[in-house]
Amino acid sequence: MSSSTTTPPNAEDIIASPAVDGDLNAEMRYAAKPFSRTTVVLAGLVVLAIAFAGGAWTHAAFGSSSPSTPARQAGGTQGGQQASTGQQGGGFRGGRGTTGTVDHVDGTTVYVKTAQGTDVKVSTSDSTTVGVTQPGKLSDLKPGATVVVQGQAGDDGTVTAQAITQQAAR
Repeated sequence: MSSSTTTPPNAEDIIASPAVDGDLNAEMRYAAKPFSRTTVVLAGLVVLAIAFAGGAWTHAAFGSSSPSTPARQAGGTQGGQQASTGQQGGGFRGGRGTTGTVDHVDGTTVYVKTAQGTDVKVSTSDSTTVGVTQPGKLSDLKPGATVVVQGQAGDDGTVTAQAITQQAAR
């Protein structure tokens, strides 16, 4: 009677057989590489895509507010005095104000010099609020003080102020 079942190898047969078939050094080099070349290339592409997306988001959130080609050159809200002044040294998006230092105050008009050296005429009214670390009035604005003007720019470049805030001295 013949039996078709195979008997499991005994301990002596296991110990006598080689651990790997082939070159042990090649097997060890292969086992030492945790990532294949394809995995490393794909990981690099993912990092580049994330860096690009992060840069695009950062530019959208904090990028320049002035257009690369002004829509109007003759002093409107998009060109001339307003658009040439960026958020750091000058204006707000869409020409809604300006930033700079007070050159002088003449009645209800404040003259502001932007970081680019442009003089901006700022008209005020009784509804214009003036803040100087606390509520103030036009006479509190002194030449050389840094101010942020919020308001609408007219066709001639004059900003009609809704609020003027003097920045703390640095």
